[in-house]
Amino acid sequence: MIRLNKTAKTSLFILVAASFFWLGGINVRFFIGNQLLNYDEFNFRTSIPPDEENQIFKMISDASIMIMCAYVVVLVAAIVFARSSRISLREHPWLLMCYLLFFVFVPVELYTSYIDLKFILLFNERPANHDRLLELFGARIGFLRGVPWIAVMSYYTIIWLSIFRPLQKTKEQLEKLDEVSKETHGYKYIFHEEDDLVLKEH
Repeated sequence: MIRLNKTAKTSLFILVAASFFWLGGINVRFFIGNQLLNYDEFNFRTSIPPDEENQIFKMISDASIMIMCAYVVVLVAAIVFARSSRISLREHPWLLMCYLLFFVFVPVELYTSYIDLKFILLFNERPANHDRLLELFGARIGFLRGVPWIAVMSYYTIIWLSIFRPLQKTKEQLEKLDEVSKETHGYKYIFHEEDDLVLKEH
């Protein structure tokens, strides 16, 4: 049974709530952005009317704003939870895996958010440079050969880990493992009579 203090409970609630908006926004933007791409190969459609393309850009921009705001809340809440929860990572190695899967992609998320911000600012300029918007959108999708998509899969893996909690151990199991480890790697030297005689002679 995991017991959390008030700060950890509050940060966990905020983390879960903000994650719905964050991951939901990522999925929405993915489906919107697909309208700009050909399904059979990775290139942009050239037959989109300007008004429709402009509407797609607007929806991508709005979704990006929500994603960026929600991610800031998720990141702060995750840091506060990690510092205040005081959960034993030896008993709950699944939580350590969650931390690693989330925090390892923070630099990726921050840089792609910078690209998103450039996209939003450029879209709000009048008239907007549609060629440059497509360039930024493509750079965001193909950043580090698709690492952002690997990050999204990792975030859904975190949800799975949080639900099923694999490798979880109790204190009793850890104590048994420590005892086995001591017996296996410990070294006990037993004096024999010959050793005692040698020590007496010296």
